[in-house]
Amino acid sequence: MTSRTAEDRRKWEELYASGSRPDRPPSAWVLDTVNRLPNDGLVLDVAGGSGRHARNLAGSERPIILADFIHEAVGRARAANPSVEGVVADATKLPFAPASFGTILVTYFLNRDIFPDLLVLLAPGGHLVYETYTLAHLDLVQRGIARGPSTAEFLLRPQELLDLVKALRVLEYWEGEVADDAGRRCCARLIGQRLG
Repeated sequence: MTSRTAEDRRKWEELYASGSRPDRPPSAWVLDTVNRLPNDGLVLDVAGGSGRHARNLAGSERPIILADFIHEAVGRARAANPSVEGVVADATKLPFAPASFGTILVTYFLNRDIFPDLLVLLAPGGHLVYETYTLAHLDLVQRGIARGPSTAEFLLRPQELLDLVKALRVLEYWEGEVADDAGRRCCARLIGQRLG
């Protein structure tokens, strides 16, 4: 499994340090989905940035850990909601024991290599909630309508997310274009459950 390059890390550190990485509103679908799942076990927000989802989900009844590889981003999430536990870690080297989480959340981050590890981190009966860009989003980016990845490396092919989580029972899957407070985007959304 490959980790982020030093150049990639430096780019993201500069974006957060300069303030040119503004917080976007959370995805309403993500918040609604996590809130309607059973409230057992820890929630892990992988590559959670400055916590646009974690800080809205964290509270005494829903303990949440945000993991991101940028120290400044994790610090912002903790400052916005002290109930968020922050861990500075690369998504390819998450320092958690197997079956530690009742819910794992990943939004707008795609590294195909981490899926086996995500599944190991889920407790039996636990849920993976995933929302990220699809190839169709590239057209919106190229037309200047939306921001996001400009290469296919970070964009899902049609139905690809289903293949990446085939070990899970898929409870919900959707692909298409959405516009909400978080912006206009083409994405895939999935809720999967680890069986017994």
